[in-house]
Amino acid sequence: MKGINITLCIALLGLISGILLCPFLNFSLLTQFTVFLSCFFNFLSLHYIFKRKHIYSVFTAFAAFLLFVSIGVLLVTLSDPLLKKSHYTKTLAFEQPQTILLEIDKKLKPGFFDSKYVARVLQIQNKPASGKLIVNIEKDSTKPASDLRVGQYILTKTVAQTIAPPRNPFQFDYKAYLEQRGIFAAITVSKQELLQLPYSKNSPQSFADHLRASLNAKLDRFTMHPDNRAVLNALVLGQRQDLSTDLQNDYANAGVIHILAVSGLHVGILMLIVQFLLKPLGNYRRSRILKTLIVLLVIWGFALITGFSPSVLRAATMFTFIQVGLFFNQRKAGFNALIASAFVLLAIKPRLLFEVGFQLSYAAVFAILWLYPKFEKLGLPKNKLLQYYWKIILVSLAAQIGVLPLSLFYFHQFPGVFLIANCVVLPFLGFILIYGLVLLTAAALNLLPEVAVECYDLILTWLNTFIKGLASLDIFLIENIYFSFPLVILSYLLIFSAENFSRRFSFKNISLLLLVLIGFPITLLFSEFTQRQPKFYILHQYQTSLFSHQNEQLEFTYYTESDREPPQQLLNQFKTHQQVTAVQTAELKHFYQIKEQTIFRIDSSAVFEISKLEPDFIVLTQSPKVNLDRVTERYPNTVYIADGSNYKSYVARWEATCTKKKIPFHNTYEKGFYKIE
Repeated sequence: MKGINITLCIALLGLISGILLCPFLNFSLLTQFTVFLSCFFNFLSLHYIFKRKHIYSVFTAFAAFLLFVSIGVLLVTLSDPLLKKSHYTKTLAFEQPQTILLEIDKKLKPGFFDSKYVARVLQIQNKPASGKLIVNIEKDSTKPASDLRVGQYILTKTVAQTIAPPRNPFQFDYKAYLEQRGIFAAITVSKQELLQLPYSKNSPQSFADHLRASLNAKLDRFTMHPDNRAVLNALVLGQRQDLSTDLQNDYANAGVIHILAVSGLHVGILMLIVQFLLKPLGNYRRSRILKTLIVLLVIWGFALITGFSPSVLRAATMFTFIQVGLFFNQRKAGFNALIASAFVLLAIKPRLLFEVGFQLSYAAVFAILWLYPKFEKLGLPKNKLLQYYWKIILVSLAAQIGVLPLSLFYFHQFPGVFLIANCVVLPFLGFILIYGLVLLTAAALNLLPEVAVECYDLILTWLNTFIKGLASLDIFLIENIYFSFPLVILSYLLIFSAENFSRRFSFKNISLLLLVLIGFPITLLFSEFTQRQPKFYILHQYQTSLFSHQNEQLEFTYYTESDREPPQQLLNQFKTHQQVTAVQTAELKHFYQIKEQTIFRIDSSAVFEISKLEPDFIVLTQSPKVNLDRVTERYPNTVYIADGSNYKSYVARWEATCTKKKIPFHNTYEKGFYKIE
């Protein structure tokens, strides 16, 4: 691709490689810094030598690549909040209540029983501390938790809790998700246990939060459907906390969930509209400078209003580089802006690379920049209206191709109506976005007529009804798709090789395409072969027992109590991560055999003394009234497991007994499921 800055590509690839490599390295910070200095001086030396000879050397490029790899490793290490001596994990006692001073940093989607926030730790027991944690505030009808604002200081005395790992296989790992964002604990308090201090921190985020609260207060004078108000907040203000689960599912199943997350799409539409409005200024140098400054001001003003959410920051950074590239008439401004913005964002916050939103947004934009011009060359209708819709179809198709492998990997579903939904919604999104911005501006100035709100409410009602209708077409929604990470790599190789083949028919290109296609069945067969090893799972279910056994034919048997069925969500999780051939249920048994290992289940009958029995694992279920000292004397060389059907007090007593005798004990309440292979 001519015009793309090769130096930027090398820098970005090196940085990404370093970020990916860092978790596998065990080097100290001093060692990493020494490696960085070595790479730096090595690059300078080679660059100086070959520059004097006026030649380009692959050795210089490789030295630059290694330099940015070392930078990536170093940045990931330095961004680790646990390195700070003041981090709360080093001073917070998780077993006892302590006085904690916090600053509200971000509002999260509320739960059924509580409101949720991310907060910064300022002090613990009147001593300075740092780090972020989750604050769960129990809902109180007399004093709603929504009173808390970003930047608000709060004081409480409570017990902090660690984040629980996934309770069952293939569940979303909320603990790992939070740790990637520097959050390692949570507290749960009632409003009575919370003291809101009269002072708060002034910051762009707190200003944006107060502005959004003020605008919503202005709109409270008008009648709007709750779902429509939630869509307005999501589309214009970047706040998705009030969206109902059903509404989000409808947008996801219709393939247009991206319009509810303020991101590159919204910022791009806004930039295009502002550029169109500024066309009368002409194309002189001074007017170009003025237009560039106005566009950047609008982009970052919008980012401020939305509270500098990660998706908006990504988009604002990327479009800033695009706008600057257009000002200098740079060729391939889009690609270079994409590369430069990704480099800047990863250099500032390297762990962004592991966020799904970051991956999807850059995959979509790259695909649009790369594939859309090629699709456009295939021909456009002469009618301008048809041409407009055809371009929307091509853009949607290019973006969907770019994100499809990642979407299948993370979400395991494909919305077949995405093209229809995007063709209807996207042409009007710019109008809906601008209408919403004008509506909020008029409300802020107390100039908003009621009829304008009624019209907007009606438009959003039509939009939500249309999306709900498309989402109800279950036949077009393909769910529970098995898609592993090797298939993601192969899918992108297929896209690149197919594009290469379509551009130039040659033996080399067709050979590459065929090799990639052959790779799919080979990968599926290999993953099936690796999954065929028999496994037995002691799953965690509240107040009941649930076991799962997978045999060599990838047939799953779920053992449950006689009057219960395994949760459908759990079955779907197994299907999306394993190549399941058959599923059946059976009643719980007392003995299970997997390879040469014996599993013995002790239930409420408390029968455990069985002659000649030497189990490898004992599963305690249904709170049996047994003296575990006697059981461990009878079976000393056994792993003990307690599932979710037991009383927590019983489990705590059993765990203390096993700990005292140094016998392995697994508590599914704390550690989640147990797998036996």
